[in-house]
Amino acid sequence: MKKADFEGSPSGRLVPTERGQWAFVPNDLPPPALDLGSLATPLGEAYQALGELNGMGRILGDPYLLIRPLQNREALASSSMEGTYTTIDDLLLADAGSGEAGQTSDTREVLNYRIALAQALESMESLPLSLRTLRDAHRVLLRSVARHRGSRALPGELKQHQNFIGAFTIEDARFVPPPPADALRCLDALERFIHREDRLGIPDLVDAACIHYQFETIHPFADGNGRVGRMLILLHLVMRGVIRQPTLYLSPVLETRKDEYIDLMFEVSRRGAWLPWIRFFLEVVKVAANEAVSTAEALLALQTDYRIRLQRAGRSANLLAIVDLLFKRPVVTIPQIAEHLGVTYRSAQLNTETLVAAGILSERPGTSNPRFFAARDVLTIISGSH
Repeated sequence: MKKADFEGSPSGRLVPTERGQWAFVPNDLPPPALDLGSLATPLGEAYQALGELNGMGRILGDPYLLIRPLQNREALASSSMEGTYTTIDDLLLADAGSGEAGQTSDTREVLNYRIALAQALESMESLPLSLRTLRDAHRVLLRSVARHRGSRALPGELKQHQNFIGAFTIEDARFVPPPPADALRCLDALERFIHREDRLGIPDLVDAACIHYQFETIHPFADGNGRVGRMLILLHLVMRGVIRQPTLYLSPVLETRKDEYIDLMFEVSRRGAWLPWIRFFLEVVKVAANEAVSTAEALLALQTDYRIRLQRAGRSANLLAIVDLLFKRPVVTIPQIAEHLGVTYRSAQLNTETLVAAGILSERPGTSNPRFFAARDVLTIISGSH
């Protein structure tokens, strides 16, 4: 990290660290007085998009028809930003219980992300958002991953050694976050800021932008900071009631603008450029909310089309129940359908064959005992290619 880039920064201070290098320790939040008036337009547009997304949530009979697809898309995008890749088919095949034998380490890690996010959201129903929430999410995220990641990352534990970003050696790093002791103090201050009583007139979306920057700059874990930090955005907005259901996921948009995302946070540290970063964050929120609404509309239209087609054909209520299941679980087995319906294996098999003949389900090649079936149209929407 170039020391000269950060000397005199209004956003933090330099401290000496290992091998004669320097680390950046961010100032506690809130940032210096922000010109909120200059943010009026992007703030208004972001909140309007969130209002439409919240309204769509009320239309859905079951919000998880939207939440689960969006969470899967988020897991794929947030993980790929960190160099962990899989496909929507392989992710949902793993989620459906295909077993670890045929899974790649990357697929398990992406599935871990989806599970960690869901568990973190569930935990907030009984416990406040806290450092414990994030450590628990980190523990699940890096559970049973490849040794070159998990064995060094200490799942659920804060970093014990100096980490750095953008190179293989600290001397060549673009950015060096706080050493472990400073990081712990910064995390404590961040937690107090999140739960402060005096909101200081800062809109919740601006708060979220500041909190995300602060977490990523602290970089408290040896690995997984980007993914946990993006989870934190959603968890904070749910806690604050900005979104009524966990339906806003930014990673698919951030993935398309990754360099800009990283550079703008870097400039906050280097020269205190808060407003460009916050404007960018608000634009991403607006785009992500609009895309979530489009996804919801596409899923609802597909669900309606399936139901009309089956009803016109005089099909049974069991088939309609399976169709509804497919929007939450697009990859299924016959035993899972039998359990869902409370019917025999043979009855579930006949219903599955009917849905295959109708073009709603297709058998996943190469699977047996059990065979897996996929709702291809649903997968197309989840992948964002609709």
